[in-house]
Amino acid sequence: MIYLEENLLTKFLKLMSKEISESDLELVPLGRSLGLDLISFSKLRDSQEDDFIDRVRKEALKKLAKSNDNIVSNNYSFYAGSVDFMVSNNPESKEFFLLETNGGSNRGLSILTKKQQSILYDGYYESISQAIAKSKEENEKILVLVGVPFNDGLIHEKVIMIEYLRKKIKSEGYTLKIFNSENYNKEHRAKVVFIISDYKQLSQILSFSNGWIWYQGERVHVLIGDGIARRLNDKKFEELISKDFRRINTIIVNPIFRITDDKSLTYVASFLSRDVLNKYNLRYLMFTKAYNERELKHKVKKLIKKHKESFLIKPSGGSGGAGVIPIFKNETSAGITKIIEESKKEFYNKFSRSREPFPYTIQEKADFSLINWEDGKHTFDLRIYLAQSNNRIVPIGGLARIARGVYKKGLEKQEFVVNLSGYDGKIEVKRGVGFSEENGKLLELKFEDFVNAFCLGSVIFKSIIENYNKIMEFSDWDIGLENC
Repeated sequence: MIYLEENLLTKFLKLMSKEISESDLELVPLGRSLGLDLISFSKLRDSQEDDFIDRVRKEALKKLAKSNDNIVSNNYSFYAGSVDFMVSNNPESKEFFLLETNGGSNRGLSILTKKQQSILYDGYYESISQAIAKSKEENEKILVLVGVPFNDGLIHEKVIMIEYLRKKIKSEGYTLKIFNSENYNKEHRAKVVFIISDYKQLSQILSFSNGWIWYQGERVHVLIGDGIARRLNDKKFEELISKDFRRINTIIVNPIFRITDDKSLTYVASFLSRDVLNKYNLRYLMFTKAYNERELKHKVKKLIKKHKESFLIKPSGGSGGAGVIPIFKNETSAGITKIIEESKKEFYNKFSRSREPFPYTIQEKADFSLINWEDGKHTFDLRIYLAQSNNRIVPIGGLARIARGVYKKGLEKQEFVVNLSGYDGKIEVKRGVGFSEENGKLLELKFEDFVNAFCLGSVIFKSIIENYNKIMEFSDWDIGLENC
């Protein structure tokens, strides 16, 4: 049974079956080959300034190195992802508010420059190199499983990634084949095998035993796209991923998705590293967690009464802004109940009732800055992409994402929706702004502000990795309500 649109997948495999030139990978011609319009992606990529970002990265790595703030002690797993921040309203000293982290299924990588992509995908290659180094038999093939969402409108990003990895693998003298679930042939003769398939299909095929994820009776050595692991329904796997993922032999990009999925756990990671993050201007926001609807309503009402502040409610494992809604400090009890129902409805409309929105995260609403954009004042956030390189977490680059709607009173969801893909199923790349000296003026950010954002992303990912068990076992949710 084919879940990924057959025509799109056929075009993908046809493209990957030939020698691909650099011109083939330019976004507009690549989109034409796949039947996608990537003109807006190309414009966004062109707004990135490599020289500026290189200088920001160099300075960030220099600052981080002073106290080894981005060094991870275990380099036998692989980590990649992104961190989203909002920026404070203080024009004198810009501070940052942590919104969320995103794991190995993060999207939008095609808006990075080729140089930035090479840094990122060199990190991805490390995961394959680790698998090759661990293989005990000379003839053992390395199976790399790549997951994509159903009918993926960003499948061109997988072309760019797999082609980069294919060239890298071949340059090391290894043979390679690329399949999908429909045409996979176990009798092939290749050292490294890529299989690309959509999450729904994979969830029905994959199994777990003896420390390995299995695909049609074969070991999966590398799993790219933690959306696959998230859907693997196996009690032993779920236990290991929660308590000791390093005992899983399959290398998962990322194995820390339980934390990157749960915004409250991400905030715990920042809480545990708050002294280090303070050096790079992270502004701490109150947060807590609610495990059911009754607790959610009770805690929101109590927090508003005690602190006279507005708060955001955020469902677990959401994306694209689904279910994330502000509750203002003057909201009535009936209004709070209505907002919670609206949040749940948004979540279920996107993910169906096969996924639960609880536990919810409750977070203090930030005093964020606004910028002038086209038709008025808009909110925005910064997304910083990161990847592991040897034993370091390295900031790659990023973009600013500008909200759909003009900011008026903060009462409408569109005033806060910054996601460029995933919300209402639409992809709106035109609201993205690359990092450059010129765009820094638009965002009212200085060079050192970008440096701090790069440092913050690295420290947060390090904190998740180094404090993994402590975060997963965390239960004292009142501690998140302390103002630090």
